[in-house]
Amino acid sequence: KQWYQRRVRAGTTGRHSTTTSHHNSQSLYIDVDISGCGFVKIPTVTSSLEGSGGHYIASGTASPYHVTTAGFRVYIKNADYESEGVQNAAKRLRWNVEWVAVGYTC
Repeated sequence: KQWYQRRVRAGTTGRHSTTTSHHNSQSLYIDVDISGCGFVKIPTVTSSLEGSGGHYIASGTASPYHVTTAGFRVYIKNADYESEGVQNAAKRLRWNVEWVAVGYTC
């Protein structure tokens, strides 16, 4: 019989290491790698956006998409930085995803 243990894991994409991808003129997305956690079933994920500014008015920061045992994606919209470029603002303001995942490991 297979025994599973429930585990809590937490992490960050990092203030200086977060990679963002263009979604549209007002938004971007960040893929978060949790493959090192060893989950064997899809975990429950909670996420938030951390940075040095501007993230308080961003939307989508606590809405993980496509959660798997290996990762998830967060779409972040902030129309206030459309002229600068949301990706440029994210880098300048050191936006990063902080996350907590609860799930089963062997």
